[in-house]
Amino acid sequence: MARRRGELNLRNIEVFRATMKLGTVTAAADALGTSQPTVTRELIRMEQNLGFALFERQRQRLVPTARAIRLYSEILQTYVGLEQINRFVAGLRGAGDEVLTVSTLPALSVALLPEVLVRLKAELPGLSIDIRTEDPSDESPVSGFDFDIGLIEGEFSSQTTEVTPICDLAMVAVLPENHPLADRSVLRPADFAGLPFISLGRYDPSRLRLHDVFDDAGVERHMSLDCQSATAICELVRRGLGVSIVNPVTALHYKGGGLVLRAFAPRVGFSISSLRPLNRPQIPSADRFVRCLTEVCAQIADQLLRTGLMDPARDEGLSAARSAQDR
Repeated sequence: MARRRGELNLRNIEVFRATMKLGTVTAAADALGTSQPTVTRELIRMEQNLGFALFERQRQRLVPTARAIRLYSEILQTYVGLEQINRFVAGLRGAGDEVLTVSTLPALSVALLPEVLVRLKAELPGLSIDIRTEDPSDESPVSGFDFDIGLIEGEFSSQTTEVTPICDLAMVAVLPENHPLADRSVLRPADFAGLPFISLGRYDPSRLRLHDVFDDAGVERHMSLDCQSATAICELVRRGLGVSIVNPVTALHYKGGGLVLRAFAPRVGFSISSLRPLNRPQIPSADRFVRCLTEVCAQIADQLLRTGLMDPARDEGLSAARSAQDR
């Protein structure tokens, strides 16, 4: 296809970028493996094609015009994207036969995923893993899902994914060390009346479930802080800025060192599921990942039971996790 007037080709861009980056035609020619007259001719043709000057000739030096500087800035953005693609290609070249892409909520990437990956890498030491901390349920309208395994909280339904429930646990109360409520083994909504409460983000599904529980009990908390991250909430509680109720996976990860955990009733569930997009090739390491994930969640459920943070009479999380592990 013929190039229309005013359009650039790749050679134009290479010559212009090298000249702008290195500052002289001679240096640009050396970098491009060509001669100084060739670069000069390319720049002149480029200016003629564009219909405006890119450089002013001052005392045998090229001084970029304002338009040249704006054009260079735009070209740099494109080259950043190209360099990222080349780095990705290099990663694929250096990887083994299989690359497992895992997308996970940020909270699970800290408190759950590392132990799962330790077990997986013990089984498959040569496996390459790409971790993305984002909400796996956010499907792109153009490309769909671009991961092999996603870790989500709560329920999810999609015709384009296979959803596997992993475990159904219960949220727990987190308190600063030596807090008056630490004397009780189980906390209820009334215990939080008037206390400074650090809440999850405004649209977080766990926050909405907790709000319903306190609303039903007719209890008003002093909502002193909002925070999107359960990890950050645990640290804020540890520093004495309030109390909270968070998912048990994160809470167990930060237990101790000034943070106390207590059971909360009525039960507010916290479930974990894995997503597998149906539009991507199924790779064997994904099955091994789900198996390791199920084992880790079963151990978390056991720990919650042993420490009194789950009541076997009203919590099904332990049996659910064990059943999934046995499958």
